[in-house]
Amino acid sequence: MVLLWCVVIALVTLGLYAVAPWILPVRVIEGPMVQLAGPDAVTLVWYTTRPVDCTLVVDADDARRTINSSPAGRRHSVRVDGLAAGRSYRYRLMAGTRALTNVVAFQTNKEADQRFTFVVFGDSGRGTRAQYQLAVEMDRATPRPDLLVHTGDVVYPDGARFRYNENFFAPYRSMLARIGFWPCLGNHDVEKDGSAPAYMEVFELPDNGPPGLPPERNYWFDYGSARFVVLDTNFESTSDALLRDQVAPWIINVFARPAPHWRFVITHPPPHTAGKYAPDERLQRTIVPAIEQAGVDIVFSGHDHNYQRFAPLRGGVGADDGVVYIVTGAGGAKLYDLKPRDQWPPSLVFADSQRHGFTQVTIDGETLTLRQYAIGTPKPIDEFTLTKLRATTQPQPAPAPTPAETQP
Repeated sequence: MVLLWCVVIALVTLGLYAVAPWILPVRVIEGPMVQLAGPDAVTLVWYTTRPVDCTLVVDADDARRTINSSPAGRRHSVRVDGLAAGRSYRYRLMAGTRALTNVVAFQTNKEADQRFTFVVFGDSGRGTRAQYQLAVEMDRATPRPDLLVHTGDVVYPDGARFRYNENFFAPYRSMLARIGFWPCLGNHDVEKDGSAPAYMEVFELPDNGPPGLPPERNYWFDYGSARFVVLDTNFESTSDALLRDQVAPWIINVFARPAPHWRFVITHPPPHTAGKYAPDERLQRTIVPAIEQAGVDIVFSGHDHNYQRFAPLRGGVGADDGVVYIVTGAGGAKLYDLKPRDQWPPSLVFADSQRHGFTQVTIDGETLTLRQYAIGTPKPIDEFTLTKLRATTQPQPAPAPTPAETQP
């Protein structure tokens, strides 16, 4: 009899849980999140407990604006344009006359001559205590970040949609509502067939990737005096052909355009690492030559759950005008050990595998300062400065591949 009553109570509880979104007042369950941030516009994305008409009320420069959302079921999206660069704008989400959120403020991108800071991290989405603590420390770091860049594996273990609330939206809620978030596809973010339905549904990303490849998986964006190119390297047996013939020329062309002074590339697997995984030789063969030709300053990667900084490299050897490689994958998932120190490559100048952490980068004119913070450490565990006084030489555009060259 006791067992029967337990079963009845469990069924009633499940039933109430299932109908709760439809009988309780609607609320925002995920977001709001700033996407596609620019100097004069941002997109806001949020999810409600059930489909409902929502509006965004924002205090713009000209007057208070009320903008209807573009709902797709529980998902809502609003584009706000006509804004000024480097400004904060107060806003609130509404359902009819009822406020769904407190008043918060999003930031537009700063101008090219303004000092700005971004945080880079990856391999985060386990919902661990370390992930939540790091999120607080990122937000409180001085200076506070103007944007967030992720090196992949946004949620674990499989990128399923239901994991995003606890493992992504909840820990970064405060920052997502205020500043732009720019993700990179990791191997845990994609399905076995290479698709990434949850990732592609949640995020709104630029559709400016290589012609012929799925949109929004490779993309680029500008912030201030920097250009960021984000790569998807989750290819199967044709990876070398795709990377060499379609992605590499696109990288060169993106940086060959009139580009901001600083140049960054984001990719999940690291071309250089002394961690659990071997260096990604696919990228060394296909992408690294294009990165070097394009005059990229730093490549940020994840995949290895630790922090590593390499001296500037060109052609695999040290060079003053080379590319700095940073592995920053200690964002919350289980940490990975490094290889024994006597097996480190000579170019690895600093590494830490014992503490979760994040990478903070500040750009002030011709000077870039990178600091690595570990959880609970008020002072950086690693720091270096890069000065770029020389004028950046624009790389020549890559020739367009012939149809035969694009075949696997």
